[in-house]
Formats: sequence, structure tokens, C-alpha cells
Amino acid sequence: MEFPSSPEPVAAGGAASAAIDALLAVLRPLARMAIDHGIQFNQLEELTKRAMVEAALQAVRDEVGTGAAPVSRLSVISGIHRKEVKRLVETPDLSAVRSEQTPASELHTRWATMPEWLDADGLPRPLPRRPQEAGVPSFETLARSVTTDVHPRTLLDELLRLGRVEIDVSTDIVRLRGESLVPDGRIEALLAFAGASVGDHLAAVRENLVAGHRIAAGDPDAKPPFVEQSVFADELSAESVEVAGVRARALWSKVLKAIAPELQQLEDADRAAGRAADHRVRIGLYCYGEPVAPGTRPAPRGDEETP
Repeated sequence: MEFPSSPEPVAAGGAASAAIDALLAVLRPLARMAIDHGIQFNQLEELTKRAMVEAALQAVRDEVGTGAAPVSRLSVISGIHRKEVKRLVETPDLSAVRSEQTPASELHTRWATMPEWLDADGLPRPLPRRPQEAGVPSFETLARSVTTDVHPRTLLDELLRLGRVEIDVSTDIVRLRGESLVPDGRIEALLAFAGASVGDHLAAVRENLVAGHRIAAGDPDAKPPFVEQSVFADELSAESVEVAGVRARALWSKVLKAIAPELQQLEDADRAAGRAADHRVRIGLYCYGEPVAPGTRPAPRGDEETP
């Protein structure tokens, strides 16, 4: 008996509907992360298209092996127009997405670099929020030089939200903070870790779901390849959630002390045996808590795990 290498779509109301619900739950924090870092929908849309095409290409390769996949096939699998698929395959570079300017980032760049907005020392000058007199630079003048489609107050609120400007409410003076909208080194490192850790977590979930599909189809040899478990409780106070977080950190410390030496021993054994070192593994633990919205459907309780 042959089993598919990836889950087959199911009629609406079955697994497909559940998949949509699950993806929305995953996308919500990702969307909030994008908002937190000033990423616009069109940038996220471009990234999503690229990820979909890459996933479609990998699905074809899983089926037929290495090699190029027809653009029309990738289009059918991903639901993206053939012309877009061709563009994405032929131009994998992300520089256009990285360099795309939003009104807030363009305002920030002009303020930090253009001579008319700098003082005698070449630094971004503090600006009164509203024009004080003709010919005197102001934040509103700067904002309207960038766009007339967005109100200056809206741009100011966005820059305040991103932490790129500050305003002295007693004088109504706006000051630029930092030299660019590019995250500093620490934030870049945290974002890189977040992408790698969450990406691997979702990859483990996906592999386990594939295994679950095979088990449902009757494959006697199928089994979930990765540990992906969690415990859930929803009748706790804020104080108890804080205690749970402290205990989770203490537990992780014990896990780390136990597993790190074992991983080193495995590396040493592979090296001594001359085995190809062409795989990697990530082992993690997370804890998250939030207030329960009134009237929401209770989530699963107790000891929960994926297939």
C-alpha cells in the first residue's frame, strides 16, 4: 500500500476547515509580530507568497525527487498566478522586501539624513509638532513632504508606537530617537532566534501531522517523529501563571544541564565512528500565559499533545 508524502486536502467541514482554524491561530501572533516591527501587509504578503512557492517546490521534490518543477504545477499547488510564481522562482533575492519604505520609515530616513532637517552638527534637529512661523521646519511640514495621504498625527503616533521618536508634551517638541529603523544588534539576535526556534517548532508540528495522516490511512509503520507536547490549564490567577513561569524556567535549567552533555557525547561518538555530520536537532521548552477572554470557548485542559 502506498501512502502520500503529505496530507491530502479534505472536503470543507473536515480536516481542511480545521487546518484553516489552526493556521489562523498561528498567523495571529505572527501578524502581531509584524505590526510590532513596522512590517506592512504588502511585505508580509510577498514573504507569504515566497514561502508558499518554496513549500510547493519542496512538495513536488518530495514526490518526484530533485530537479526543477513546472511553473504551472507550482501555481496549481500554491494558488498563486503563474506569472507571480515565475517571478518568485527567478528572483529569490529579498532585497526589495527589505528596502521597501513605509511612510513612517521614509519620514524617519529623511529626518536622519537630509540636510534641511539636520542641525549645525549634522544631527536630526528637534522639531515643533506644528508650524510656529513661515519657513521654520516642523514635524507636520516634514510629514507632509513624505505623504499627503496620511495625517501627520497618524505618522507621529506610529513612530511613537515603534519607539523611534519622543515628544515633550510641555513644549510640543518632537525628537528623533536612534539613527534608523533597523533594529540594534540585540534585537536582531532575538529576532533571529525567534525565527529559528518557532520555525523548527512548526516544522516538527507539520511532520507529526503528516505522520498522523499516515496513521489514519492505516500505515502500520507510521509514527510521530518528534516530541511535541504541552500541558494546559485555564482556571488560574495571574499570580499562579507567574509561578508556573518561574517553575518552567527552573525545569528548563534542569533539562539543559542534562541534555547538553549528552548531545556533546553524541557528537563525539559520531566523529569517532566517522558518521556524516549532516543533521541538526533543536530541543526546547516554552511557557505562555494570558488572560482568558470572557465568553471564549474553553481550550483543551490537562495533558495535551499532538499525534
